[in-house]
Amino acid sequence: MTLSATYSPEDNKLRLYSIGRLPADLYARVRDAGFHYAPRQDLFVAPMWTPAREDFLMDLCDEIGDEDTSLVDRAEERADRFSDYRDKRAGDAEAAREAASAIADGIPLGQPILVGHHSEARARKDAERIENGMRRAVKMWQTSEYWQRRAAGALRNAKYKERPDVRHRRIKTIEAEQRKAQRTLADINAAAAVLVSPGLTYEQAINLANISRVMYGLWGTLTKDPENYRAHCAASLADLERIRAHYERWLAHYDHRIAYERAMLDEQGGLQAERFNIEPGGQVLIGGEWVIVKRVNKAGGRINSVSTSARYVSVRGIEEVKDYRAPSAEQAAKVKAGTKLPPLCNYPGEGFHQMTKAEWDATHRDYKGSRELGQGALRAGGHRPDLRNAIEAGAQHGRHRVRSVVHRGALVAVYLADSKRVDPPAAPAGAPEQTQLLQEAAPSAEPCSYQTTGATSSTPNSEGQESIDCAACRTETEPSQREKFEALREQLRVGVQIVSTPQLFPTPPNLAARMVRIADPKEGARVLEPSAGTGRILRAIREHAQQTLFGMHIVRTAVEINSRLCDALRIMESGAEIHNRDFLECGEELGKFDSIIMNPPFAGAQDIAHIKNARNMLAPGGTLVAICADGARQNEQLRPLVHACGGMWEPLPAGTFQDAGTGVKTVLLTLHG
Repeated sequence: MTLSATYSPEDNKLRLYSIGRLPADLYARVRDAGFHYAPRQDLFVAPMWTPAREDFLMDLCDEIGDEDTSLVDRAEERADRFSDYRDKRAGDAEAAREAASAIADGIPLGQPILVGHHSEARARKDAERIENGMRRAVKMWQTSEYWQRRAAGALRNAKYKERPDVRHRRIKTIEAEQRKAQRTLADINAAAAVLVSPGLTYEQAINLANISRVMYGLWGTLTKDPENYRAHCAASLADLERIRAHYERWLAHYDHRIAYERAMLDEQGGLQAERFNIEPGGQVLIGGEWVIVKRVNKAGGRINSVSTSARYVSVRGIEEVKDYRAPSAEQAAKVKAGTKLPPLCNYPGEGFHQMTKAEWDATHRDYKGSRELGQGALRAGGHRPDLRNAIEAGAQHGRHRVRSVVHRGALVAVYLADSKRVDPPAAPAGAPEQTQLLQEAAPSAEPCSYQTTGATSSTPNSEGQESIDCAACRTETEPSQREKFEALREQLRVGVQIVSTPQLFPTPPNLAARMVRIADPKEGARVLEPSAGTGRILRAIREHAQQTLFGMHIVRTAVEINSRLCDALRIMESGAEIHNRDFLECGEELGKFDSIIMNPPFAGAQDIAHIKNARNMLAPGGTLVAICADGARQNEQLRPLVHACGGMWEPLPAGTFQDAGTGVKTVLLTLHG
């Protein structure tokens, strides 16, 4: 069996390649070492480098080579695989959607199976096939979107890790880990120096075990067997040597990673900010905003961060700086004067907590500090409300600091009674204070010249890095296609229902829309649909409100006697108030309405009773638009009401309700309140 191992400094991962299948015992060892099998790449990978994993691979393969494929190469391979998955699932989804839509064309979205309706037999036969087809289509579509997001994320993550600012943050993280390991190694060396001392006493050994954080278990061993403390110290010294070797390997690893990352950063042209000689008083561009540099913070001879006049997060990493403006001599002087630390004062005042110097020294540093008071003191960081009295009292003085401490859950100013009293300086007479100085040095409201490059650009951005432009990263799909599957998903929530409604004749959509246009409800209007049925008129009211630029707020109220239809309406028209009642039993409790739009039942001349009852609910100046049968009783009782109020009586064309399974003659009428 041929095994080979590689290491990639890009992602700090070890990889194990095998031509054949691993024996069970070797597979168990590989898993125990922290390696996981990646089937698509046909290799074992560990999440990060460790000395133990390096030793394990050296024992297996004798050497560890460099990884040939880069992070971007692997990301592109993953994106290609994910895109293939996405295309297959999208094709399956579209095929399933078309099949379900072909069956469901005779049953509009959300339309129940109507017992007694001419479509009942066909609807019952197709209901199960529709449900199964829609579920498959939605599931395949969700899967295709998942793989599309994975493909975009794979490339986006790889490109993100290569950005100079991200690489610089990674270097700072590695350096922090390096400093931590160096501190531990220094502790090991200090402890070893004590243990090898020829005149080591038991008291020195027990004290070392007490205070050293690297002497694991030594204190307990010494207290149990103090007579043999030298033997125990020798054993601990041997342990320290093993730990020292372990940390020295980590430090060498950190050195190599930092060297690699810095070399890659230099090859990319380095950070934008490294091209500037940043100094206090200058202005830096961070996040599209120019802010003043108050202090430059360095680590290892390099600029690590800058303290700025930003309102919320004032200390920003150097990798965030995109541009720089050098200060004039006057601006630099103003910033220097404005950021100069004011004197620390000690005096009694209103709201001050009195304590002794010993009590102050005994307070943990996390619970004490200092706060700036006086005229012109910066308020950028904000003050706790508990300091309000001290702030108000100190406003009559010049800038100064006072001690502060957490006392009884509140942050309060402190006066040390047994220390020398130091009164605050007098308020300056016209000399500019900190806030004014920084305001004078603030940048002008000049438009930002730095422009970030969009995700689809093919030109290098300000970091010298080429932007991503690939189909996998464009996660937005065609709106029309998305809407199709969203409609299927919504229909699945409602499902195909069975409702006994022999007298239900749904309003044709174009007629429902026309009725709403005649009623013309305005912003804030209350609109009633007394016989909601399948919600055609309710839907037309909602669509009418959405046609304006910003949309209108219309209060929709509906009454429906069938409970199953009410359940469907509450899902599909969730913004409407649905009442499951017989409209003829409704009265003043519903209130008055600005518009009433209705298609009442016709059997037994119920349309007459429904329209008359609805007219009683019409607000003054309101409009009632209704459909009724074109019969003798309707002409005798309703037509005079229409003419009396100057309304409209319009016979509808024959066959208006033919799709609903009836050829009854109908009239569209309008009544005014």
